[in-house]
Amino acid sequence: MSDVTAKVRYINDEWKTRADRAFIYSKETRRANTNLREVQICDARPLHAASDLDLDTNGFVFAECDFGVDDFHDDEEVRACYDEALIPVLKSLSGASEIRVSGHQVRTEDPSTFLGAYSRYLHCDYPLTPSPRREATMLGRDLVGEDYAWFNIWSPIERPAEQNQLTVLDARTLSMDDICEYYFTEQAGNGYAAIPAHNPNHRFFYFPQMQPGEVIVFKQFDSRSDKAMVCPHTAFYDPDIGDNSAARRSVEFRALCVFG
Repeated sequence: MSDVTAKVRYINDEWKTRADRAFIYSKETRRANTNLREVQICDARPLHAASDLDLDTNGFVFAECDFGVDDFHDDEEVRACYDEALIPVLKSLSGASEIRVSGHQVRTEDPSTFLGAYSRYLHCDYPLTPSPRREATMLGRDLVGEDYAWFNIWSPIERPAEQNQLTVLDARTLSMDDICEYYFTEQAGNGYAAIPAHNPNHRFFYFPQMQPGEVIVFKQFDSRSDKAMVCPHTAFYDPDIGDNSAARRSVEFRALCVFG
């Protein structure tokens, strides 16, 4: 077992009772509106080995995917793997009848851009209120009467993930009362998503020493009321490793899955 005691950033409790949304789009706004909490982050590899993780219960699973990509900084080469590599893995894991990959993001230790660096606070990728226009734009039709889910598919690239690894919050331990919404742009009304406030019931997991080609698939919204809705996530600093390892490099994909 490789459990870790580490700190993750939650939104400040005050935002649970405020009618407006916090702004978190820079180091300064992140530090003003979030706070660090010490948590236990458990090694999920034994649960995966025992087949004790379920996408619709825990909100996340572990898988392998041969992307067939030599240079993840070549956008055209990465986009070519959507249909050939990524969608077959998602269909097998989710049982979806239709899948569209909306895009990908390569993240490094470079903090010069908000979206280019890995996240340093616990968050969800989308607001947890339905947005029919977003799905209709992707599919070219309205999703009336159809169930769907958004997934994030995350993998290290170039080298194993040692420091600033990804941790996910077990959906079974998340209450919707924990969730707030926040803006990740400087302009109100544009670009908002969801973020949890601290709850001592939360339970975190990670997969230590993930290799390129190993992936975590985790939910970011599910329209089905009897399934796990969302799995918040963040990078975390492992104090046991310290600064004695190469910085993390990773790629993530977001995909819309429709269930016939």
